[in-house]
Amino acid sequence: MAAMEQARFGLDQLRRDVGAAGFLATPNTAADPNVCPKPIQPYRAVSLDRVHGVNNGNTNIVPNSITLMGAFWSPTVYTTRSVVGRQVVLQGPEDGAAFPPTYADFDQIFVKNRLLRIANADQFEMYFRIDNANFGSRTITLGDPVPITTPPDFCGVQGFGVGLEVSVVGFVRYTLVPDDSEIGKIDLVRQELDARDPALNTVLPNSTIRVAEYVADLQFYDFAFDVDRTGRNPLIQVFPTIENVLDSGTQLLNLSLAARPQDLRFVTIKLTTRTSHEDESWPYRERRNLYDPIESYEVDSTMAGSARTVSLAVRVPLVSLQVRNVK
Repeated sequence: MAAMEQARFGLDQLRRDVGAAGFLATPNTAADPNVCPKPIQPYRAVSLDRVHGVNNGNTNIVPNSITLMGAFWSPTVYTTRSVVGRQVVLQGPEDGAAFPPTYADFDQIFVKNRLLRIANADQFEMYFRIDNANFGSRTITLGDPVPITTPPDFCGVQGFGVGLEVSVVGFVRYTLVPDDSEIGKIDLVRQELDARDPALNTVLPNSTIRVAEYVADLQFYDFAFDVDRTGRNPLIQVFPTIENVLDSGTQLLNLSLAARPQDLRFVTIKLTTRTSHEDESWPYRERRNLYDPIESYEVDSTMAGSARTVSLAVRVPLVSLQVRNVK
């Protein structure tokens, strides 16, 4: 029952954030014609990787990790009073605009090294790293200045940048990490990643949250892509394994320039948890390949028996990517 509870809770958290990938953001800055200027390293709503060596020696267990981009901290679109250089000033309730009611709320949303998305009057989107923010003055200071439009190039802001839409987006990663407090214990964690790091390998301080304990495996499979390139006639093709989307073909979910997360329409997530202790009456059964069921889990090879396991799966639609329909 404890393992089932951990699996349910962890899967619910995963489902919620994976389903919000791309919300108030772009699926892929490299392919989205509305994004300018283009970041040197493209921002993507979804990317996958493998986590090697986090299996406590159990055969044929290679967990996956997933990195997501979206507005995970606030579903609100804010309005600018002005945008000048690196300074963005927001409107408040007296202007009829949404604004966090307290300093604590503001401080949890406008965090250093997240991204501020600015949509100008022509619906071009710009992404700038947040350097600092001040609740009292409603000012967001960016890492780089916002460009001024110079027709025929409409990338940037006109005049003082009044009435533009902004939102806060960033990157989170779900991955498995060993818990050194207990032998053989592995947990599912949610980490926020530093937008300054192009490889998205730097975790923001104090951002790691333990989502589920005693986890044996995390897998993503049955990736459904809309392979129609016109954007008018959906044609769904399902790629069954992570190898199909990381190692071959054109529908990639890695960090290469050929990646096409904007075509992803749904994916299946499977989380496997285990009992906290081994059962002497439950012999260890080696997993024969990466996609067989995990029937048992070896925690300590010097002890008899093994831990029992439970696996739960859910199919998650990528609604924001479907609505944006970037080709």
